[in-house]
This record gives sequence, structure tokens and C-alpha cells, in this order.
Amino acid sequence: GGIAELFMSSAKEEAIKSRTGFIRLAMEQGADVVPLYLFGNTTALNVLKVPILEKISRSLGASVTVFWGLFGTPCPLPRAVTYVRGKPLGLPKVENPSQELVEEWHKKYCAEVKRIFDTYKHLNPDYASKSLTIVP
Repeated sequence: GGIAELFMSSAKEEAIKSRTGFIRLAMEQGADVVPLYLFGNTTALNVLKVPILEKISRSLGASVTVFWGLFGTPCPLPRAVTYVRGKPLGLPKVENPSQELVEEWHKKYCAEVKRIFDTYKHLNPDYASKSLTIVP
């Protein structure tokens, strides 16, 4: 996730922006993509989410916000962190992939990330009742 995800996620929902550039790049370079989800990264710190900070962050292309953890410090809160990864997608090497081909493989990637989230969220108490939304 990035700046958008930082401001879109909440205590009830995780959000991922639907970006396809990494799929295109992987195909062009002959690299593979491994879907994964890191449960716990959005609960390790508290983040001040106000519209003006989101607007500034977007315009700068960098996250500008206030965050705090243990005792109000930048030290993370004692939260469980669970890393789950799927199998590599098996992307083909394509010098100039069409947008349709990129979208086809991106759909497979998103489906696998969603499957990972829904299958394993129960392993982390902070995520057990959360849902994952992939935002177009």
C-alpha cells in the first residue's frame, strides 16, 4: 500500500488501490510476482487521518501525517504481525504487454490477495472481523 491506502484503511476495513504498473513492469522484465499480505502493519501505529493531511500527502507524493505508538512514541504498539504469501503467479515475459493482458494478470493477482486475506485473517485478532476492499 501507499499514501492512498494509509488514509483509506480503518478499524473495520483494509483498502488497496488497484494499480497495474507493477504487473506491466514484471512482465516486461521477465520477473514474477508473489501475492502476499502482511497482517498487522496497519495496527502497529496509530495514524492521524484528516483530509488536509491526505491532500498534502497526495500533492507531495509522500505521506505527511502524525503517527504514534507505544506511550505516544514512534515505537510500534505490541501487536501481532502475520505474513502470508501465495505462490508466484507465473507471469509470462512480454516485451510490450497489451493493457488487456496486464489487466488479466492483475485480476489474478487481486483475486489471490483477497483469497489470502479472507483465508488467513482469523490468525491475527486485529483483522478477524475486517474486510478487504480493492479500490479501482
